[in-house]
Amino acid sequence: MRIREGMRSAALVAGFLLAYPAAPLVGQGMPFYTPTALPLPLAESSIRSFYRHVELRSMLDQGREVANPDGIRVGVDVVPVVAPYGLTRRTLVVAGIPYMRKTFERSGTNQTNSGVGDAFILVKQELLAADFVAGNRRLAIFGGATLPTGETEDETGPLPAPLRLGAGVVNLTGQAVYSYVNNRIGAHGAVAYTAAAASDGGVRIGDRFGYDLALGLRLFPAVYRTLRDVTLGAYLEFNGTVEQPASTGGDPLADTGGHTLFVSPGLQLIPLPNWAIEASFQLPVVRELRGVQLAPDWAFAIGARAVFYLLGG
Repeated sequence: MRIREGMRSAALVAGFLLAYPAAPLVGQGMPFYTPTALPLPLAESSIRSFYRHVELRSMLDQGREVANPDGIRVGVDVVPVVAPYGLTRRTLVVAGIPYMRKTFERSGTNQTNSGVGDAFILVKQELLAADFVAGNRRLAIFGGATLPTGETEDETGPLPAPLRLGAGVVNLTGQAVYSYVNNRIGAHGAVAYTAAAASDGGVRIGDRFGYDLALGLRLFPAVYRTLRDVTLGAYLEFNGTVEQPASTGGDPLADTGGHTLFVSPGLQLIPLPNWAIEASFQLPVVRELRGVQLAPDWAFAIGARAVFYLLGG
């Protein structure tokens, strides 16, 4: 049985990336999980953090829910801190690290583990830009890696999969993102591929293909009057991952790999030009997991973004 730590690491890493805009050029804030190709005012000196909880309770066999007689449950709490830095007008570097707490329940017993998870670094390079009165369009690529900083074993040996705080190997990620925003509406689409650079204890993690689509609507104001207008935006995101089974010696392992797709409605409030407060709720609509696996039931996240040198407004 494989517990999907953080659920969709590539898309989640990309979702950490960017601070919010508050300028009429962009016309709305950013979605919670889906990255954006748009340049964001003041993003190069910002910080983002949020709390996310993922709940896994359903036992699936080839994607169909079955009995869970041992009452197995896994809860994942994540608090990442992320900081982007603009190298040039078109190049952005993003670094971050999460603090994690994992809870594993089985047959009435409860185990927990907490600490630092896998750090990551990502580079965004803008490729194409087109700004018109009718809307702003951007195409960008991201490339980077997660680093094996999360705990995978203790003094007694390897930790059970549900209590591991990291993947144990370097994961390399590439992603392409297209964004379009026209005043109050926006759309962002992304595709990503993640592969482990090595095996961990002879087990190679399966490669992952991620896909994301986010649709946004600025609820108010209908028309910006000043840069200090309080802004509220609503988003509907579709965040999916197709993961290959893990393998050892080139042979696929049972009960690993599969396809998950989340529908993620969210809200973002920008009360001041340098602050954004946001929340998102995720529900899985596709859980086509290979073999017998514990599957996600829901996830919730709430957080904030701020600009360093404008704190206080």
